[in-house]
Amino acid sequence: METSDAAGRFLEALREPAQPGEDGPEMVPSRLSRACAQAVQVDGAALSIHEGAGLRTPIGASDSTTAHAEQLQFTAGDGPCLRAHDTGSAIVFDLDDIARNWPSLHAALLGDTPYRAVFSVPLAPPLGPTVIVDLYARELETLTKVPRDDVESVVVTLTEELVRSAGAVAGDESSGRWWDSPAARRRSRVWQATGIATVALGMDVVDTLAVLRAHAFATGRVVDDVADDIVAGRLDPADLREDARGR
Repeated sequence: METSDAAGRFLEALREPAQPGEDGPEMVPSRLSRACAQAVQVDGAALSIHEGAGLRTPIGASDSTTAHAEQLQFTAGDGPCLRAHDTGSAIVFDLDDIARNWPSLHAALLGDTPYRAVFSVPLAPPLGPTVIVDLYARELETLTKVPRDDVESVVVTLTEELVRSAGAVAGDESSGRWWDSPAARRRSRVWQATGIATVALGMDVVDTLAVLRAHAFATGRVVDDVADDIVAGRLDPADLREDARGR
């Protein structure tokens, strides 16, 4: 039976049959993201882990379009998600806000996604603000109409589910883990490519990652794609020297 309680709607959505390929523990973040989007009635949701120096690792998204929106934020090197992590506070940005703060991200979201507003929310302790959930909407009104109490109750329940999932697999090394999701494994190739390019360019890691981002923007791609090319040998990092000179 459908419930009007946001946390109840979240758990109800989470009980729906998993989509093909989403049975394992490593796919829990994607299922949680989809349930979150359904419960608060937004167009997409994505979860990511934040570390130092602006590094972020996606762990799950409600759909491929939302996963791509996360990649655009990462390629920009800044955005609502990082701001929520740095401040520890939930924050809403519409496209005008994003244009003022991050013009390149604004252009990418406008050109590559249908999303026009982002609501970035740190998870509850003990996972927040290290883990952030981004709520995406095609219209700002969608986010402004969402009761903040609903978002808070869903985020608390989502946090509890992630913590419970971590405990369930802690003693089973053969089982997948939600922090080792396919999205996280793909982002790990960025760190691998950054290491390769750091040696080739003679730069530190932070500057090298900035070069990869600059090349991604210059070629209309995301950093994850550039990293794949470097790791696979399709792109020689030495060819990025022109981007490095622009630093």
